[in-house]
Amino acid sequence: MAAERWQQPDYILDSLVEVGLRAEHGPDPLILRKWRQPLRVYIEHRVAERSLHEQLVDAHLTQLAQITGHSIQRVGSRADANVELLLLRQQDLLSAWQSRTEGERIPEGTLCLAKIWARGGEIRRALVAIPVDQASQHGKLVSCIVEELTQILGLPNDSEKVFPSVFNDRSTDQLLSGLDLVLLKLLYDARLQPGMGPEQVRQIGMRVIRELAADGVIADAARQVREGELYRMLGYGG
Repeated sequence: MAAERWQQPDYILDSLVEVGLRAEHGPDPLILRKWRQPLRVYIEHRVAERSLHEQLVDAHLTQLAQITGHSIQRVGSRADANVELLLLRQQDLLSAWQSRTEGERIPEGTLCLAKIWARGGEIRRALVAIPVDQASQHGKLVSCIVEELTQILGLPNDSEKVFPSVFNDRSTDQLLSGLDLVLLKLLYDARLQPGMGPEQVRQIGMRVIRELAADGVIADAARQVREGELYRMLGYGG
């Protein structure tokens, strides 16, 4: 028997359905969403400390690529990107967000924002916006970078049912947890395809989870995730 509740196959599968097939705002799509094409991320800086922010973003993108096996790179031109990361001031957030989302409103109480555009479950484009001044004031800059850039991979919902996880707003986790690592590996297994519904996801996902368990991935996930560069940068490694 697994040592932790989150390591149980049923719990992992329920968590994938909760954060992957549901929506934080609006109706639940109830289909799996993920990228097929490589992610190319462009950072638009409207604030100071560019070098620090690039270090934080690069460290997290590197870990996401390592976990998922998917191609994820930062690019220097917006024209070459399918993911845009806006680092700006709170006062500029609304206008910048609405100009890129055809006037979409910002839900009350939201600190950082992310949006994906998908067709048939295949994610084609994503947008992340982080008001650096407000996020830093609340001690949430790193957690915003981690959560939003992770969610655009296809785990866009927040849920208090999923713990420990960056997708749980009541959790104290700023960095990826062992459960998050497992969910990302599960999502980017080639057998799970964009557009699959809950029944297919559960049927195929359970086979994948049992393989991950047999390979020791689930038992070692909490240790493995702490090898990420962000953990080392923030003094949490080991």
